[in-house]
Amino acid sequence: MSELTVDATSATPVYRQIVEQIRYLVEDGALRPGDRLPPVRQLADNLGVNRNTVAKAYAMLRELQLIETRGASGTTIAEEPPRKRSDLREAVLAAVRGGMTPEEVRDAAYAIARQAGSDVRVVFAECNEERASAFAEELSDRLHAEVRPSLLTELDTSTADAELVVTTFFHLAEVRRWAHVSGREIETVAVVVAPHILTLMKVAGLPEGARAGVRYSTPHQAEQVRDWLAAAGRAEVVVVPSAATEPRPDLAMLVVPSEEPDLAAVAGPDTEVVEFGNVLDEGSIQMVGAVLDEIRSRVV
Repeated sequence: MSELTVDATSATPVYRQIVEQIRYLVEDGALRPGDRLPPVRQLADNLGVNRNTVAKAYAMLRELQLIETRGASGTTIAEEPPRKRSDLREAVLAAVRGGMTPEEVRDAAYAIARQAGSDVRVVFAECNEERASAFAEELSDRLHAEVRPSLLTELDTSTADAELVVTTFFHLAEVRRWAHVSGREIETVAVVVAPHILTLMKVAGLPEGARAGVRYSTPHQAEQVRDWLAAAGRAEVVVVPSAATEPRPDLAMLVVPSEEPDLAAVAGPDTEVVEFGNVLDEGSIQMVGAVLDEIRSRVV
């Protein structure tokens, strides 16, 4: 199916892109009842995506009664597909005639649909209030859904009406233990948080024998960041305790969290201070979006 394309940079999950394009081709008449679709393996290879992604798209199309799978006949367009969404088609055509590009129409429609279905209550849980707020805001913006921040110690109250808890892989076991102990049956997913590439580049630029310090308000965060940075270059990377008060002139660089710049107070006069920033992995953002879609589909 040469008509199908996918955009890996879009916030729309790839399987959703496949579903919507096939649905459009059916409603436009380009695909007719009985027309065969490519096998999962073939379409995945053509699009350069994982086979599970195509299988998931086909499963959703079957749920929408748009396709049928019948043994040797393979996967075909349903004999009686649901009626056309004429109102949506006319709205899209009107937007294009009004000067919007296909990409702008796609993004605008996706944003509107997300907002219309943003009744899924999501909480982002972290041990640090600033990080929780920053990541919750980023997910809210990217997924067009309301994501509330919460400290791990506040989960009992912050998730009272929540349907999904998002956290980092570092805290996933802790959140799952909380859910088990509290008797809560609530969906929990973890996202990948990675160091900003500029921070890694700065540490990698230090000469062999130089010393870089990492200072965080919580020891486990400092140790995690130290391990990340230690693999970036030849410098020695050490943890500076948050309780330290004496200046550290032995440090060529001191890395502190961007949300707590006051921790740089122990830097020596010649120490370069770097505010460390974390970023959410793009694949993780798309994964959370897919989970939101699945939760919404259960109540439609």
